Amino acid sequence: MAKKKSSINWYFLIAGAIILYFGLSKSKSSEQNIQSRPITVELSKDIINVKGRKSKIDYKFWTKEYQNQFNIIDGSITRGKHESISNLKGGQKVELLIRELDFTELGKSQKDITVKGISLNGNSLMSEAEFNKNRSAYKDRLTIFSVFGGLMLLINGLTLVPKKINYALVGVFGGAILIMRIFEFGLY
Repeated sequence: MAKKKSSINWYFLIAGAIILYFGLSKSKSSEQNIQSRPITVELSKDIINVKGRKSKIDYKFWTKEYQNQFNIIDGSITRGKHESISNLKGGQKVELLIRELDFTELGKSQKDITVKGISLNGNSLMSEAEFNKNRSAYKDRLTIFSVFGGLMLLINGLTLVPKKINYALVGVFGGAILIMRIFEFGLY
């Protein structure tokens, strides 16, 4: 007697379960409750826009006062303010907001410092409130993408949905994200 082949795709089920687990188990860090401290520094060189998908940093720079690398992390800058930050040049004095914990590391080590706020001549380029709001929305987007991806893999693994409906679901999800991105509401 021949064995009947199962219609369940175990690879998709396992991948979907793993993605769902990690997507839902990420705890939100309480960045808002961490004390910040202002410092005024002079940039030693022009700010560098970090390119590439694997980096978790949008911009990095160094100062004349400290040997640490200062980082502006992904998803923290409000849309429309990237140009003003990327135009910062060496020799300009900027005011930074950094975490209290990072303040103790200034000049002592090569530890990277996360910037939670930056302003030039009293004009805010990224406030702490913007940082917290944008990082929260960024984490929410990643959670939604991972949950949707995990559910799609589970559905495909169980072969419960025909391909046409599967393509329609992905199209609707992609269209919703695009509309939210264009009109800057919801997740953006």
